[in-house]
Amino acid sequence: MIWSTASSSNGRTTSCGYPLLATIAAAIALVTSASAEDLPFVGTWDCEISTFVFTPETYDTGSDVLDILEAQEGTDGSYTLFFADDYIITLSGFTGDAMGWYSPASGDSFACARLAD
Repeated sequence: MIWSTASSSNGRTTSCGYPLLATIAAAIALVTSASAEDLPFVGTWDCEISTFVFTPETYDTGSDVLDILEAQEGTDGSYTLFFADDYIITLSGFTGDAMGWYSPASGDSFACARLAD
C-alpha cells in the first residue's frame, strides 16, 4: 500500500492512503454510470436506413460498433456524440419515442422511432 504524508501549518503530520482515493473514484464512477443510463438516446431506434442501438458507451450502426468518446448535451437538450477519427453525430428532438439523427460531415438526417428493447 502506498501512503502519502503532509504537514499542516501547525506542524502536525497526517497520513492518507491511496485506497481512499480509489474508493472515492469508484463512488464517482458509480454515480456517473447511473446518470448515464438516463441518457434519452439510449436504446434501439429505427432510423429509416437502419436500426441503430445506443448504450451510454457505444453506438451500433448495424454494420459497426463505435465507442462513444464523449457525449455533450446542448442547451436545447440535443446530444452531440464524438467518436474516433473526428466522427460526430447529433441526436435531438427527443419526445420519448422519437428523435432526430444528424451527421454534420455528410449532411444526412433521419427521423428515428424508438423500438421496444
